[in-house]
Amino acid sequence: MKNMKKVELIIEAVYTKRLIDLFTNHNINGYTIIKDIEGYGGHGLRTADDGSDVFSNIYVFTVCDQAVFEDMEKDLRKFISRYGGKCILSDVMMLVGKDK
Repeated sequence: MKNMKKVELIIEAVYTKRLIDLFTNHNINGYTIIKDIEGYGGHGLRTADDGSDVFSNIYVFTVCDQAVFEDMEKDLRKFISRYGGKCILSDVMMLVGKDK
């Protein structure tokens, strides 16, 4: 098992590429994106039945080492301040490879 940081974001879909570029700039090459999520928040009700990405939200998560997160934290804060969204952080353990 390996201690990791899980970074979860809910953002407007139109900013997906900007977030992925941020990840790439910090050598994060693995992530999961779930499109068309629904929920209620600061901008009211967001539904998944919109015909375009203009008003839809996505959920993105990745896991990384603590040091990678610390290097990326300032840029994530800037991203959220500029484009909005939510960022949830968790300390997690990831099961890797065979137990020796």
